[in-house]
Amino acid sequence: MKSIPLLLGALGLVAGLLVGSIPSVFSADAAPTPVAMACSRPVLDVATGQPVSIGGIPWYAEMGDTVWSHEWQGQPRYQFGNRRYHYVGGVAGPNRTFIVEDCTQQPSAGRAAPAPQVTRLAPDTYVFSHTGYTSMFIVTDQGVIVGDPMGPNRAQLLKAAIEAVTPLPVRYVVYSHDHADHNSGGGVFRDTAQFVSHSLAAPKIAARNDLDSPVPTITFDDRMTLRLGRTSVELLYTGRNHSDNSIVLYYPAQRVAFAVDFVPINDLPFRGLGDTYVAEWLDSLRQIEALNIDTIVPGHGNPGPKSHATQVREYFQDLIRAIEDAEKRGLAPQSPAMTSSVRAALYPKYGNWLSFGPYLPENIKGIYDNWKQFGRFSVN
Repeated sequence: MKSIPLLLGALGLVAGLLVGSIPSVFSADAAPTPVAMACSRPVLDVATGQPVSIGGIPWYAEMGDTVWSHEWQGQPRYQFGNRRYHYVGGVAGPNRTFIVEDCTQQPSAGRAAPAPQVTRLAPDTYVFSHTGYTSMFIVTDQGVIVGDPMGPNRAQLLKAAIEAVTPLPVRYVVYSHDHADHNSGGGVFRDTAQFVSHSLAAPKIAARNDLDSPVPTITFDDRMTLRLGRTSVELLYTGRNHSDNSIVLYYPAQRVAFAVDFVPINDLPFRGLGDTYVAEWLDSLRQIEALNIDTIVPGHGNPGPKSHATQVREYFQDLIRAIEDAEKRGLAPQSPAMTSSVRAALYPKYGNWLSFGPYLPENIKGIYDNWKQFGRFSVN
């Protein structure tokens, strides 16, 4: 795979877009005034001055992004996201505060967002990565098929990256699921593209009333073939997993699948497993395992081999077994003793995965939340 750094920082996305003043720092008790976010800035923990990370990658603020705390109870304490306006605020305990640097100022030394990266997987297939988010695009003889736009700023950079590869227009934008941090920003392609999603995602996207997120006009329930020129890709619904409407962009000719947020690569599933369906997630992973592919492109981080679908499935199975074993030994659900027991059981196999330390307690809680909502299930 050939990696091509794209020096796209001169797009001029910062200047002149502020629509009101806003304090740079605020606590969980004070909601901020919205501001047009037209740049990327790292989210910093005020207590340490260090960036907040997703999967070990510093998290840059963008419309649709949200910071959760380690005390997350299923919903963020504060989330600010609608058309054009987004800001990330303090959540969790009374002494925990976060900062996003003001977009009207030059970023602090060493805190400017890094340049996007484009990786060529095959002659016609490219992976775009920026500030912890990943998408994919396919160049055909009649135009471009692109995955998630990933927020307004990333979408502008993605568009510039595509234009650096081909003069052909984007004809289809395929939303992986309804979560705004992945599908917002598609408005930059509305002049030439049609928008595609699962049928359950479209009304949720429409309900946001976000002009930067065009509502899909092409939807499907189980499977659809998307053809552009001489290129065909398959859109697959593998059931409920990270959401109830996640789809896979499967490109058989290049043996690659774009599967967002439910096949993390060398990382634990995100935090408390909010808006997830773990029992059905296992079946989704088995369907990915059955595809004739070599490479999985995730929604965050680098692509990886198909074996990661097996690894994530085995992680869930091992996690549930470890929880059940701890219960059999009389350890209270979600207690420090249970967490220590589960950690000891899983560490030899998964201890080197990103976020194993901070996310494991939240994954345990997420299993109990799934059991509470959908009924107890076990694994073989």
